Amino acid sequence: MKILIITGFLGAGKTRFIQEMARQTGQQFVILENEFGKLGLDGARLQESAGDQLKVWELSEGCICCSLDLDFTYTVLTIANSLNPDYLVIEPSGVAMPSNIIAQLNKIAYERITLAAPIVLIDGAHYQNSRAQFADYFQDQLSSANTVVVSKTENWRRDDFAKLREELSLSTEITLSETHYSHWSREQWQSLLETEMQLVNENGKTQFKFKQIKKQPENPLANISIESPYFANIGWLDYALRVLVSGCVGKIARAKGCCEIAGHWVKFDLVNTEYAITGSESMEDSRAVVIGQNFNHDAIKMLFQQK
Repeated sequence: MKILIITGFLGAGKTRFIQEMARQTGQQFVILENEFGKLGLDGARLQESAGDQLKVWELSEGCICCSLDLDFTYTVLTIANSLNPDYLVIEPSGVAMPSNIIAQLNKIAYERITLAAPIVLIDGAHYQNSRAQFADYFQDQLSSANTVVVSKTENWRRDDFAKLREELSLSTEITLSETHYSHWSREQWQSLLETEMQLVNENGKTQFKFKQIKKQPENPLANISIESPYFANIGWLDYALRVLVSGCVGKIARAKGCCEIAGHWVKFDLVNTEYAITGSESMEDSRAVVIGQNFNHDAIKMLFQQK
């Protein structure tokens, strides 16, 4: 499970941004959010708009950015062990110190729980007020983030984003898109999930380091041609196709062929996890082909010789 913290002051548009991120990436998210008061309005909106793709888990008692007690880390571990989503998105309340949250999460991070690079949303229309009234919180959110997203900027030009970067003294290592997120490509959305955070102690001070995850290239599709497949009865053919679908002999994208079984010709066709067996006219010979990746060649060939 990867943990992604999305911060921003009240009204910055975090809920809408999370909705769009779920739609654009197609990933499974669980949202852990905090509300002032016991009525989680944003949680209801998230669940209603995104359906099964989002699971919202609210902490209505207190604020994680303030308390950071055992209940918070226990909740995170419970989500990891019970739901085990691809991503846990933590949406703290607007006046959040994400550096404290990150330090707490780092204590429970291990090979199954990692930290994605945090994101901060800034209200393009009102960020000056937040910066003036809550300077410490505002700066902590910027300092802890790898990506700054500016909302309510549908009418901004590129030089407006450049001026903001200069005004906030953002380092060149921080990503600030020069367009509103409604114009982002799928690759830009996916990149938010592909950067990890590491906490490094340098000269007695904790520093945040960000690392882009390099995807391992997938093996190209390969195929196995099988001459004269044989099945004693239709049940053995069905068994062979079920084994292919299970994934235990490789990642199968397609399999098709024809053969004679007990004096009757049949065709079979498999695509991903579905297959069909139908009758066929007589053919010159029996044959089959399996297309996919990471094959166990010997096991596949044995499947097509069920005597």
